[in-house]
Amino acid sequence: MATGDLKRSLRKLEKVLRLLNYPKEVDYVGLMKGDTAAALPIISYSLTSYSPYVTEYLMECNVELIAKNDVRFIDTVYKLLRDQFDHKPILTKKQFLQHGFAEWKIQIICDILNCVIKKHKELCGANKTPSQPRKKISQNHSEPSSSNEKTPAEPVSIDVTGRFMTSGKVEKIQRKCAV
Repeated sequence: MATGDLKRSLRKLEKVLRLLNYPKEVDYVGLMKGDTAAALPIISYSLTSYSPYVTEYLMECNVELIAKNDVRFIDTVYKLLRDQFDHKPILTKKQFLQHGFAEWKIQIICDILNCVIKKHKELCGANKTPSQPRKKISQNHSEPSSSNEKTPAEPVSIDVTGRFMTSGKVEKIQRKCAV
């Protein structure tokens, strides 16, 4: 990504935060100044609260992110990015913890959020079991039947109690419900 367009980077971050349904207020002024304290809650939320699948995955990998100071948290996040997400951030840990480097920090945050979203989708897909397609129940018209089956003379529907009803009875119930 070319540098020099801080506003575009912030718009990109806003877009990714909307995908994550980020519930907290974002410190855009702090992010524009390159304040690490503005970035850490976003990273923490994405890794610990956004997806139960990702959180469980990190627990299985023995990654502990809660109850750490800023330096240890960033150290763990960088190891996580390297080992689990095959990603190398554009800033060193020391640079990330310094004041400044605003646009690059925003880029790293976006990269982390995108890695988390990708992992979430991957883990969600792995947990889904293929299900059989459901048959659509037709209420007002009958489906074509084989030659061995007899077709009813009147259209048949099912009322809310699960009983079969002919069209005359259906109309009476519909009128009662409309009144």
